[in-house]
Amino acid sequence: MTVSARCLSRLRLPVAWMVACTLLAGCASVPPDYTTQTKDPWEKFNRAVYSFNDKLDKDVARPVATAYVRVVPEPARNRFHDFISNLGEPVNIVNAALQGKFKQSLQDTGRFLVNSTIGLFGFFDVATHISLPHQEEDLGETFAHWGVPSGPYLVIPVLGPSTVRDAGGLYVDVTANPTLKYMGPRYRNALTLLYGIDTRAGLMQANGSLDSAYDPYAFVRDAYIQNRRYNIYDGNPPVQYDDYDDDERAPGAASASAPALAAPAVGTKMQPTTAAPAAVTAAKPTAPAVPAAATSTPPEKQNGFGRETAERPDKGSL
Repeated sequence: MTVSARCLSRLRLPVAWMVACTLLAGCASVPPDYTTQTKDPWEKFNRAVYSFNDKLDKDVARPVATAYVRVVPEPARNRFHDFISNLGEPVNIVNAALQGKFKQSLQDTGRFLVNSTIGLFGFFDVATHISLPHQEEDLGETFAHWGVPSGPYLVIPVLGPSTVRDAGGLYVDVTANPTLKYMGPRYRNALTLLYGIDTRAGLMQANGSLDSAYDPYAFVRDAYIQNRRYNIYDGNPPVQYDDYDDDERAPGAASASAPALAAPAVGTKMQPTTAAPAAVTAAKPTAPAVPAAATSTPPEKQNGFGRETAERPDKGSL
């Protein structure tokens, strides 16, 4: 099989998923200006998966991340973080363009070129210092802008909180990312492991909130849903009176004059990753209001390669 034939065969499944999600938008039973239903009809299944993820997090991911923070100096951790973030820039570029954010797409392209050259393959974030900040976009957000309903809330083994729409978008983002697709399996697996450790290390501040929450499952679910909504609306979501009884309006249908939800500052749009509470997700520059059940602000927004973690100096799948 020729190289071009192999490339086409690898793209078939991601393209098929995109087509399926597009058809879902046309066949959805909800009005086209509604994009996110926040109900949890699969709660029994989700809680079982969450329990598995939580045990994996406490037994493996959290101890490894703790050792990583203690052993690796912060400057070195920042370099690894910037390198991984740079690998996700092609995903941000394409999704920004698909959402009609052409200026942002051009800025992301410039950021990727600057950091990949002057920044030594992304190990140094030079672009942020020349007014080209990191802006995270993913295919789940793109589908939301196209009017695709989110589908039910879903907890994925190891990766954590998601929805049907976001899970499909994550798969395409990871498999179609050109910076990862043509790497040898050895290097891709090493980067996956490094990404997971880096993401979990960035979420260490959430440990206390998760451990003290009355219902950690509900805490993670509420934080994820509000965070995704905040990111889909680029930090300016319209007023919503009941997150669990009504659907959210799509960005295109939201009134420009609609007041935004109060957003206390947290950390700072790489895709969910290691064990479940760890994968609570990452947010754009400022995160949304925390659910009433939470005792402190949730961590930031994250995506496979291309999502950010909390408490990073410059701030946002394998």
